[in-house]
Amino acid sequence: MNKILLTDCSPEVTQFITNAMGKKESIITDTAAQKRSLNEFKMVVLEENALQEPTVQTIKKIRYACNFRNIPIVLVKRKQDHLPVHPYIMAGCTEILYLQDPPAAIRQILQGYLTPNRRPLAEEMEYLQHFIQNTQMVLETMAALKAEFKEVYFSGVFRIFADVSGIIGLSGKAEGTVIMTCYWDIAKKIISQMMKVKEDEINAELIHDGIGELINMISGATKKNFVGTPYHFDLSLPTVVMGPGHQIGHPEDSNIAVLIFDVDQMSFALQVAIKPYKA
Repeated sequence: MNKILLTDCSPEVTQFITNAMGKKESIITDTAAQKRSLNEFKMVVLEENALQEPTVQTIKKIRYACNFRNIPIVLVKRKQDHLPVHPYIMAGCTEILYLQDPPAAIRQILQGYLTPNRRPLAEEMEYLQHFIQNTQMVLETMAALKAEFKEVYFSGVFRIFADVSGIIGLSGKAEGTVIMTCYWDIAKKIISQMMKVKEDEINAELIHDGIGELINMISGATKKNFVGTPYHFDLSLPTVVMGPGHQIGHPEDSNIAVLIFDVDQMSFALQVAIKPYKA
């Protein structure tokens, strides 16, 4: 049974979701979802505030609390209005529903989001293991930090809800992209450790350069593991994208593996999309 968290929802919205989902799911009501661990939940539902900006900020906090796990965030609005929904989507909202929507349609939408993420096959873990080990090695060598690998899943979602991403393009026998993506807090911690300075001395420029260097080192170390295999690739120069909710393109028809790591109770993700050479 999937556990669905309803946070700061009125009795009307709670009944709306309960009627739509029936008794097949475990629905739990609570407040301040952004302050609790969401690992046990398969979905978070919240109700729109009377003012848009507080709702946007709540969505951002909940998305941050998801720690890069693919947990759908569903916003329920009481009625159609003139307010644009784009700010909610950019903040990390997955779906927007209205109380006037028919329960059968709502049930179908929500059940679609409860489909489990695809887990890697054994042959996929063989190449992903090199990325995991080299990420841990680079963090320990360069920043004296232990990166604990938590989980991996495959995603077709290209949007990254974080603050900074370092990107490396792969070409040659294999092609694809490798991306390290972080929120500001963990990025500042990692870069300050790398540069042996206090976190309050770290600015956007240092984070930009540091994340670019890290993804370059992780990809470069992994490249050596693939020499003589169908996964052998050449590296592009690293690029860095900054700003919340940014989008990253991947090669067409590629499988995107999302690897999640924890450092001192903060998370970052490595996205690996690689298509091996086929003779």
